[in-house]
Amino acid sequence: MYVWLAVFVLQPGTASSQEPDSAGPSIVIHAGALLANPGQPAMGPQTIVVRDGKIVAVQTGLRPAVDFGADARLIDLSDKFVMPGLVDLHMHLAIIMDASMETAGSEARLALSAAGFAKRLLEAGVTTVRDVGDNTGVTFALRDAFAEGWVPGPRVFAAGRIVSRTGGHGAEPARPGELSYQPATCNGTESCRRVVRENIERGSDWIKVTVSGSGSELSGHADAAPILFDDEMKAIAESARQAGRPIAAHAHSTAAINLALASGVRTIEHGTYFDDRSVELFKRNGAFLMPTTFVATFVRSNLDMIAGPAGKQRDELRQWTDDAMGTAGRAWRAGIRLGLGTDGGPSVGPDATAREVGLYVASGVPPAEAIKAATSNGAEILGMADELGRIQPGYLADIIAVDGNPVDDPAHLRNVAFVMRNGVVYKLDNAAPLPRPVDADAAGSTVEVD
Repeated sequence: MYVWLAVFVLQPGTASSQEPDSAGPSIVIHAGALLANPGQPAMGPQTIVVRDGKIVAVQTGLRPAVDFGADARLIDLSDKFVMPGLVDLHMHLAIIMDASMETAGSEARLALSAAGFAKRLLEAGVTTVRDVGDNTGVTFALRDAFAEGWVPGPRVFAAGRIVSRTGGHGAEPARPGELSYQPATCNGTESCRRVVRENIERGSDWIKVTVSGSGSELSGHADAAPILFDDEMKAIAESARQAGRPIAAHAHSTAAINLALASGVRTIEHGTYFDDRSVELFKRNGAFLMPTTFVATFVRSNLDMIAGPAGKQRDELRQWTDDAMGTAGRAWRAGIRLGLGTDGGPSVGPDATAREVGLYVASGVPPAEAIKAATSNGAEILGMADELGRIQPGYLADIIAVDGNPVDDPAHLRNVAFVMRNGVVYKLDNAAPLPRPVDADAAGSTVEVD
């Protein structure tokens, strides 16, 4: 279908549109309903005005585009529900579990495969991603390419190599056939400081540390001791804090969660076995929990494949998935603030983020709070609460549209019709067509988009 918009052909997601001319025309969006502030009720028809990548006005009703300049471009989403872009804070863009040996051993192939997935992720409404582990460094290149507009993709905050003790979860050496890398492993305070500083020198926006094993390992069980000593965790936290880098801590066991929280981490990843002491530390330190419910359901539905032919860890995996699928609701009832992350990547579909919202709701989180976790809470975790996660004047124009209110039914988030990031349109499906103006000079010129 064709949608009449502006004076030149608007190719969604082109690099030339990534840095708009400061004197460029306004983009006027007619929203049938608008969730401007997640956690608050949605509003009726609204007009959103975007210029130079930012939202400059939000006005009640559907105002004519010409009111905002003769060359204003109109996008008619008057039959859609408009809201901020989704924020997924636990992704692994360049970890491909089912990659061929040719891809696993080639930096170029891995980067291209990850970029293809990132484009699909953006088109699914995920406009911001925190990548919490890529030992190869490919994600740094992706982050920069997306920021420059060379290829379409979400805004990325990258942790780089996973920090842990020698042999710790996520910091193992490369396997035969994989890209060679030096894992960020440490033993003792000096080496733990060093690997954090090495990561920052290589470009890490965040520090990712594993304080327990995975949910399928003994070191990830509820009563397991942390896999780092107290002084090692303290050294990691102090080094990150000195450089102004927040920490995301993978932790399943109770002791690991509490050690990480006491060290001042910003987020706990997974956090399956938190206790009353954990709740106190979350609240005291202003930390957030990322339950990653999606990965638990993924493991449960692929139990035979993940446990292997001998089924060695089947019972442990099944128990962990049962526990993990209820973590989000249990945390919300305890008063722990939630972000949202899926532990997803190219081996799963790009709709995992939307599914995670539904899984939060299924575990007992109110729908409005689940959507807040996926938008404004995510922005706050990233230190961008005044720029992302809401549709207000002065905020970056990260805007998506779906067919209905996801507070009524989170499944609406799985059918995204419109995506804008930083004021650039990357997806425009099923928008109501606009008539071509009779007098282009008076009413605003037009363009057609397939």
